[in-house]
Amino acid sequence: METNESDFSSLRGVLADAVESAGVTGAVNRRRDDEGEFLELRLIGSRRLPFALTAEAAAAWLEAAGVDATVDCRDACLVISLRDEWTVDRLVERLLRPFMYAESVCERLGDALAPHRLHPQLSLPDSGSLVLALRDSEALGAAVRLGALLGAWDIGEGLKLHRPGGMRKLAARMRLLLTGALGRGVRVLAEPGCAHEQDELSIYLTVEQGLRLAGRIAAESVRAEQEEPPFPVEETRIPPIWISSDP
Repeated sequence: METNESDFSSLRGVLADAVESAGVTGAVNRRRDDEGEFLELRLIGSRRLPFALTAEAAAAWLEAAGVDATVDCRDACLVISLRDEWTVDRLVERLLRPFMYAESVCERLGDALAPHRLHPQLSLPDSGSLVLALRDSEALGAAVRLGALLGAWDIGEGLKLHRPGGMRKLAARMRLLLTGALGRGVRVLAEPGCAHEQDELSIYLTVEQGLRLAGRIAAESVRAEQEEPPFPVEETRIPPIWISSDP
């Protein structure tokens, strides 16, 4: 497959955007040698790479992934050379697309939470996992607001959230709530703060569960707006019963 200079100019932009969107530390440049023009992906660090930062490990991964590219080490960097559009597309699909998708889910989840004064730290341990960390110095008030947003307005009721035991019970309730909403495999951990660190509740999800959570928050927000009464009504509140796995 032949690729002309204008194509390489466009491909450079596509590959550079993909590298940035995937959160990979690298730079893309156009190069020319005796065989013609090509793109050079210079990987500066190993962040989010499925192989070690060595030519041998990268070459083995590229071959297994069906990416017809050459690789070598120069100036303490790993350099991958790509000579046609098909190879660039294949590299983007196999190396970068998973984290590009995961990053888009994080952005969507952050956008869904922001209007509700929830600004968690979102991180990706790998391309299939997402961690949502809620930090505050108000007895995990942010976590309580998230529970209310998902319909459990009483999730913190009866708990002493300024104490480690109350935080652990909140984490157990949140796990039950999110498991019902998103499916199995949710983990929730609470970590009391100290003089220099805020209290933290961390929620461990798959990326697909993160996408479902974003959709659920958006749906709950719309439903709440639609069901808001035109005038105040008196509520009859029934004390909640929580079933927890904590002893």
